[in-house]
Amino acid sequence: MILLIVALVGNHLTNAKHFPLHESYRFPLYGILTSMFLGTVILIITELTYSYFLRHIFKENITLRLALRFLFTSLGIIALLYIPIFYVFGKIEDVDFDLYALTIGLLITLAICAILITAVYALEIYTLYKNQLEQGTLLVKNGNRKKVLHIKEIFYGYTVHKIVYLVEENGTINATDFTLQILESTLEAYGFFRASRNVLLHPRAVKEMKAIENGKLSVVIQPVFLEQEQLKIVVSRYKKKDFMLWFENGNPILPTIEE
Repeated sequence: MILLIVALVGNHLTNAKHFPLHESYRFPLYGILTSMFLGTVILIITELTYSYFLRHIFKENITLRLALRFLFTSLGIIALLYIPIFYVFGKIEDVDFDLYALTIGLLITLAICAILITAVYALEIYTLYKNQLEQGTLLVKNGNRKKVLHIKEIFYGYTVHKIVYLVEENGTINATDFTLQILESTLEAYGFFRASRNVLLHPRAVKEMKAIENGKLSVVIQPVFLEQEQLKIVVSRYKKKDFMLWFENGNPILPTIEE
């Protein structure tokens, strides 16, 4: 139904003779049938392309770059098929080939397709992305010892004497053979932030924070262990703005900041 409405409206607006109030109005049956055929082909192409991406590409990872790749791959295939279809229907209708009409029609078609593909698949791809983040795991190696951590259970990571440790929700500390730089690039998509030179944390690790001298932030992180005092880090004034933006986006309930 949506395809029929788009075909009716589009064909009545793209040519003056097809406008109902025009003195030589002619119902654009050929244009509507062509649009319906093209629309059906486009739907099939897009669905097949999405199925391919779902099985082979989105299965491993989903990023904005891959989502855009899906969009432009679909549009590229549509553009390649549009030209011969335009030519064949022109021959059937016995209409002379018009490069200008081909170009304008192709651009309008691609623009409409880009909008529709985004509207139809954006939410589904975003849902896949969120599910991927929730189910994410990290293989931690420490010598011959290996352990799979669920990323949603990691609160923060820190480095001591060049060894990087990851702390889970239950307080378990895991020594790893990662560098903090590698962890930062791996966990950034999961909402982690390099708060200081030695600490990488998730918003759920922030227990409280307050402003201190020279525009810095003192941040208490959790979980806290029975044998330790509260763990604190200092966020420099240069990172303070980025830290607050990151924290507000990752955790809408802010601890009180004392000025």
